[in-house]
Amino acid sequence: MAFTINTNITSMQAQEYLRTTGDFQAKTINRVTSGLRIINSGDDAAGLAIANTFRSDQAVLSQGIRNANDGLATLQTIDSGISNIGKLLDRARTLAAQSASGTFNGDRNVLQSEFSSVLTEVDRQAKAIGLNLGGDFAKSLTVFVGGGRGANGAAVIANGTATVDLTNSTVDSQSLGLSSYSVTGVTNLDVQSTFTTALNSQTSMAFNASGAGFDDVGVTVNLTGVNDLSGLVTAINEGIATAGAGGTAAATAFKAANISASISADGKSFSLNSAQSAFSVESTAATAVDNFFGTTFASAATKEAGGLQTKQIGFATLVGTQKITISTTDDAGTMQSLDITLSASASAQTSSQVINTALQGSGLSELKKMFATESGSLADNITFTGKRGFNVTVQPPGTSGGLAGPGATVTSASSGATGSVAIGTKTGAEDAVTKLADAVKNLGHAQAVVGKGQNTFNYAVSLASTQLTNLAASESRIRDADLALEAANLSRAQILQQAGVAALAQANSAPQAVLSLLRG
Repeated sequence: MAFTINTNITSMQAQEYLRTTGDFQAKTINRVTSGLRIINSGDDAAGLAIANTFRSDQAVLSQGIRNANDGLATLQTIDSGISNIGKLLDRARTLAAQSASGTFNGDRNVLQSEFSSVLTEVDRQAKAIGLNLGGDFAKSLTVFVGGGRGANGAAVIANGTATVDLTNSTVDSQSLGLSSYSVTGVTNLDVQSTFTTALNSQTSMAFNASGAGFDDVGVTVNLTGVNDLSGLVTAINEGIATAGAGGTAAATAFKAANISASISADGKSFSLNSAQSAFSVESTAATAVDNFFGTTFASAATKEAGGLQTKQIGFATLVGTQKITISTTDDAGTMQSLDITLSASASAQTSSQVINTALQGSGLSELKKMFATESGSLADNITFTGKRGFNVTVQPPGTSGGLAGPGATVTSASSGATGSVAIGTKTGAEDAVTKLADAVKNLGHAQAVVGKGQNTFNYAVSLASTQLTNLAASESRIRDADLALEAANLSRAQILQQAGVAALAQANSAPQAVLSLLRG
C-alpha cells in the first residue's frame, strides 16, 4: 500500500458515505415529521402523478356528495309539499261527497266556495314546491355526483350523474285533472225551452278540432234522441270517440289529446276540456252547433281553448316566399326556435298546414305542442296556439301584405280562463268525486316518482362515499409514509452518521503515519 499525503482517498470515501447518510437521514426525518412518503416529485414521480389523480377525484366526489345531499333536501321539501296537497285533496273529496248526497238540503254554494279555495290552495302549493305546469322543478333534474367511468368525456359525465325526471309529475289542479283547457258552450241550457230552441230540430251537428299533431279533425254528433244537456254531452263524447278511432296519424293525435265534453258546475252549460293538450274547435255550418257554442260562434269561426297562449297575425297573398321564426322555451328555460318558409300566393289554410307540418317535424318538445289554424271567417288570418308563451317573428324582407310586416315580432297572450271541477250541483259533485279519486291516484304517482328520486340520490351518495373511501385508501398507499419503517430508517441513519463521523476522523488522521517514516 502506498503512503500519500496529497490525496486522502480514504477521507474522500468517508465524506461521500457521510453525505449519503446525511441525505438519507434528512429525507427520513421529513417523512417522519410530514407523514408522507413522497415529499417532492423526485421521491417517486410516477407515484406522485397517480396520487394526484386520486386526490383530484376525491375533491370531485366530495362536492358531488354535497350536490346529491342538496338534491335530496330539495326532493324532501317537494315530498312534504305533495303530502300537504294530499290533505287538501282529502278535504276536497269530503266536500264533494257531501254535495253529491241526495239528502243534502244545505246551500251548495257554501260548499262550492270552500271547494274553490281548496283548489286554489292546491295550485299555490304546487307553485311553491315548483311542481306546477312549467314550474322550476317540473323537468328532468340531474345532479352531478362524479365517480363515473367511460370511454370518453361524455360517458364519464353521464355515468357520474344521478337523474330524476319530474316532467310528468306536476301536481297543480290542471295536472291532477281538476281543471283543464276548455271551450265553453252557451249558458242556461238547463231550461227545456232554451235547449229545444238551441237544438232547432237538428238531427246532427259537426265541428272541427285542431291541436298539436291534428288539424281540422271532423267530429260529427248524432243528436237523435237528445233532449237534455246530459244527452248532448254524451252524444258529443261519442262523436269525439268515433273521430279518434280512425287509423290516421291525425286521428291518433286527436285521441291522445283526450278531449271530452262535460256539464258545467252550475248545470246550465257544457264545455270541451283537455287536461294536457292545446286545442281549438271550429264550426262547419251555421246551424245547431252555433246555438250550442254561442251565437257569436258563426259558421267557420274558431274558439281557442281557455288558458292557452294564442296570437293571431294577419296574412295576405305574398309576392314572394316569406320566412317566419317561431320561438319559445322548454321546461329548463332553454330557447327553442324554428324557421319556416311560406310559399308565394298560398292561402292561410295552406300556410297553416305548412306551419303545422314543420312544428311536428321540428323534434323540439315545446314547439311540437303548438299548432296553427286559419282563423275561420277571417280567412286572411292565422292563429298560433301553444301551452306556454311564444313569439312569432316575420323575417325580412317582408311584403306590405305579409305577416305583420317585415321584421315585426308578435307575442302570445292568454286566451281566457280554464274549466274547473265544481260541486255546485249534485251532478257536478258526483263528477267531482270521480275526478278527485283519479286526482289522488295521479298525486300518488307523482309522489312515487319523487320517492324514487330520493332513493336514487341516496344510492348515489352511498356509492360516492364508498368510492371516496377507496380513493383515499389508494392515495394513502402511494403517498403516505410507513412510520414504523421510517422510524427504523431514522435509527439506522443516526447510527450510520455517528459511525461515519468517527471513521472520517480516523481517515483524516491516517496521513500522519508518514511522519514516523521521516523521523526514522
